Amino acid sequence: MNIFLLEDDIIHQQRLELIIREILVENRWSANSIVTTARPDHLLEKVQETVDQNIYFLDIELNGEKKKGLEVAHQIRQLDQRGVIAFITTHSEFAPITYAYKVSAFDFIAKDSPVDEIKQHVVDCFENLLSTQLNGKKEELFIFSNQHTSFQVPFSDILYFETTEISHKLRLICKSRLVNFYATLDEVEKMDARFFKIHRSFVVNLENIAEINRSEGLVYFDKAHSCMISRRKIRTALEKMNSINQHFQKN
Repeated sequence: MNIFLLEDDIIHQQRLELIIREILVENRWSANSIVTTARPDHLLEKVQETVDQNIYFLDIELNGEKKKGLEVAHQIRQLDQRGVIAFITTHSEFAPITYAYKVSAFDFIAKDSPVDEIKQHVVDCFENLLSTQLNGKKEELFIFSNQHTSFQVPFSDILYFETTEISHKLRLICKSRLVNFYATLDEVEKMDARFFKIHRSFVVNLENIAEINRSEGLVYFDKAHSCMISRRKIRTALEKMNSINQHFQKN
């Protein structure tokens, strides 16, 4: 799991990070990373680079903006629909309006609470996340690892991979988030039979293609996602899609 802490008060920030680290040690829980920051843009950038189970502790008021944390939580939900969000705040009156932001907050933790009380709230957040991991539906995962990065993401979420302006840096486009990592499209294509390089800039997950539009030269996954396809690759893509569909019908 990955832990994100957004707090602009350095004293509260350090206190909560210390509590989190103590809880991890006491319960023998491990975290891939702990990101502590006062900058929403930095946190959101890091969220896009992670795909494991995430937990977020967000201050509601940031730099004098009383609802900034709620706005950040809303942006997080665009990237991560499953993560656990808890607000660290002195503004408990904001609890009812979180519904309007559609962020599904798990908890509100009052900054002025005794340390033991804060600690119990944090433990409850971790236990909720871990319980979801254990009891959730087992999904087939795409696992990637090299000397630069490692991550895993459900195959069902993968739409396509695309090149970026940086040499050998790819962007994975999923239904709910983006992941940037270093590799080549040729390397990715070889990792699974469902991956197919349809264009010099794109490798697609054939399972999630909704339509191939020949006249436009585009592949559609849903209303929000599409990418280009080389016309000479259309026939092969359709054949591979049919082959995959037949395989799953037999099984």
